[in-house]
Amino acid sequence: MIQRIQSLYLLCVTALLSFWLHLPLGRFLYGGNEYLFRLTGISSLNPDADKLMAKTWPLLILTILTIVIALVTIFFYKKRMIQIRLSVFNFILLIGLEGLWGYYMYQVKSSLNVPANFSIIDVFPLVAAFFTFMALRRIARDEAIVRSMDRLR
Repeated sequence: MIQRIQSLYLLCVTALLSFWLHLPLGRFLYGGNEYLFRLTGISSLNPDADKLMAKTWPLLILTILTIVIALVTIFFYKKRMIQIRLSVFNFILLIGLEGLWGYYMYQVKSSLNVPANFSIIDVFPLVAAFFTFMALRRIARDEAIVRSMDRLR
């Protein structure tokens, strides 16, 4: 199960998205207060200011869903066609996750008219999508090998 390279790719997806889950995705300065963009919402670091500026629960739900799908995909190692379908679905969700994050960043930036500070973790869903695509190719290659062996018998 873990000996296959696609399992390692999917574990990398899980690790990247776990970092994405716990680290702040951006910072804003608005009205003299610093705000952190996390998956649960945009909240202030200043105790005197409003605690929660906006809720971003869809990002959190989508991130948890992609982590669970990546982990579940690893354990379907004997059912490669299900692995392929789950990988394609997870790839689409990861691209959607990055798009939703971009939408929230654009909304905050345009409504508050403030510059945002980005970090390297903001591209983690795209890197995870790349690893999912690489795992998908390896799973499809394994399936092609198994089908070619069945023809030879």
